[in-house]
Amino acid sequence: MEACPYKKSMYRGNTRVSEKCIACYPRVEGTDPETGGQPMETRCMAACIGQIRMQGLVKLNPDGTWAEDRYHPLYYMVHVAKVALPLYPQFGTAPNGFYIPPRWVPREYLRQMFGPGVDGAIERYENPDRELLAVLQLFRRSNRIIYRYQVEEGPLAYEGPYRGKTIRIYNDTVIAFRKDGKEIFRTKVEEPLYVRPNKHQNSI
Repeated sequence: MEACPYKKSMYRGNTRVSEKCIACYPRVEGTDPETGGQPMETRCMAACIGQIRMQGLVKLNPDGTWAEDRYHPLYYMVHVAKVALPLYPQFGTAPNGFYIPPRWVPREYLRQMFGPGVDGAIERYENPDRELLAVLQLFRRSNRIIYRYQVEEGPLAYEGPYRGKTIRIYNDTVIAFRKDGKEIFRTKVEEPLYVRPNKHQNSI
């Protein structure tokens, strides 16, 4: 347990065995009865009320590195947009858990956690380009694992100043596809606004 650099293994006293998460492998493999044969995200991902997690399966080269897959959302965020970074890269463990660094944590601490790429990642995340903003809408819209995305361009939704720069936000549509190429869902950058009728304002 002490050897785990991420401090995630736990000791179960009644069995006297050290255990850790198995990543809900029947769901991820699509063999759980609930999945209908399609890969599904783990329960902790599906239960995230903050909509800040995404899980996926990526293609690998024979040497174990990620194969190029330009329109896979995880490949895009890690290798193209470079906003998702590994935790403690200096450990050399090459984890497959990547994080978009928080903006309000002291930078020196973030550089220790994520390495020298953290400054550029935060800058790109604070003012995302058109494609990155669309891909970020994929988070927690479904519990199905997304294998590919496609962006359909929409109209200009907002234009204004941000930290001395002019930003433009477009109401693009991003479409998620499953392993067999069928569409899972589609969503827009600009979320719809619903006004609740007066008679329901104080009801739960």
